[in-house]
Amino acid sequence: MFLRSFSQIRTGTITLSETAQPLALPATLERDRDGGRIALEIVNVDDENACYVGGADVTSSTGIPIKAGESRIFPVQIGSGDKIYGVGDGDVVVAEYF
Repeated sequence: MFLRSFSQIRTGTITLSETAQPLALPATLERDRDGGRIALEIVNVDDENACYVGGADVTSSTGIPIKAGESRIFPVQIGSGDKIYGVGDGDVVVAEYF
């Protein structure tokens, strides 16, 4: 699935709301390490509600849906400071591949 090898995986849970928030773990945000990720996996662990991902202005109308219980992997270009944001009503587990 990955086009290059990775040396580290970090995982954590983020609780979403209707306000867009970055889908990155606190250590990644604190160190501004988004550019070091090669992939981001988002698992919607909510039992009923979809979550939506996209840019800083993502909404439930404009975002890419991830249904309850499903996951998506987004490749991230090395050196890119691009951020992926999420909205929803529930928790997601984020896996960051470095």
